[in-house]
Amino acid sequence: MQRVSSNSTVFFKLFIPTAWIVFFTTFTAALFLIDGRSLPFLTSPVFKYPFLLGYILFFIILYYTVMQLKRVEMGPEHYYVSNYLKSFRLVYEDIEKISIIPIGRLQLVTFILKAKGSFGKKITFLASKQLYELFMKANPEVETKLSPLIK
Repeated sequence: MQRVSSNSTVFFKLFIPTAWIVFFTTFTAALFLIDGRSLPFLTSPVFKYPFLLGYILFFIILYYTVMQLKRVEMGPEHYYVSNYLKSFRLVYEDIEKISIIPIGRLQLVTFILKAKGSFGKKITFLASKQLYELFMKANPEVETKLSPLIK
């Protein structure tokens, strides 16, 4: 098994959402719990409710983007997908389509599965270009399986 996910996945999946949720949940709760006379601008409805709406919208964006990232390790016959709590072994034959979006030295890779699996129908991970290409060069049989699926 060779890891193809970037080390940045831990930062994006765990650290950013945790830090953001803790800080902004505390700040949002303080806006609604603090006495209006001590901080009149921050507790006014003109600030409070748009801030709450922005908090909810950004939380939804975080949930559907970076919190969905997975860690992927690939091998000659199968690959492992992990959300850092659970890991599952999957086979390459279950992949219907692959989407790769280059982002500098990283790639946002999405495996669309033929059927819904333990993590859903989509597996999205942040791949290191170098690790991904090294694995594909070392395993040409996997590359021939996956190359036609890249769209």
